[in-house]
Amino acid sequence: MDYKYTTHVPNELFDKHLPHLTFAELKILLIIIRQTQGWVDPKTGKRKVRDRISRTMFMSKTNLSRRVISHTIQSLVTKELITVTDYTGAELTAPHERKGQFLYYSLYSPIQGHLETPARALPLPTPGHLVNHIKRKNKKENRTKETVQSIGNILEKMYKKYFHKK
Repeated sequence: MDYKYTTHVPNELFDKHLPHLTFAELKILLIIIRQTQGWVDPKTGKRKVRDRISRTMFMSKTNLSRRVISHTIQSLVTKELITVTDYTGAELTAPHERKGQFLYYSLYSPIQGHLETPARALPLPTPGHLVNHIKRKNKKENRTKETVQSIGNILEKMYKKYFHKK
């Protein structure tokens, strides 16, 4: 075995979580670990914290069906083993939030103990950038009052999440 090209897998996965994972969960989790910690970002020289992974890639690398992959991703999110975000870094915890989005996957912070940059320390987008993105997305849906309320809720959640305020 050539150990020159290896992927770091957190010991916590083996010591704490392995007995509680299904085979599909383990497969998906290992693909996320490979696609993140298994790659060094050429710009920074550090291991990736998150990566955009398509359903097609999950399907080809795991031989699991689209339905099983969707169910498994939700299960890993619920177990707080992975974090799924959009390109701005906003966390997507429910399946309907992820539909039609480019999804970025990362390990949930506690399982990533040995990394310098935790998954939740992604760069915080500027509120203007986030507001413009949401306005463009919802323009076709003609939601005015609901959109303003949801923007406020999203910004409030992001503020609480990144700055630990209540």
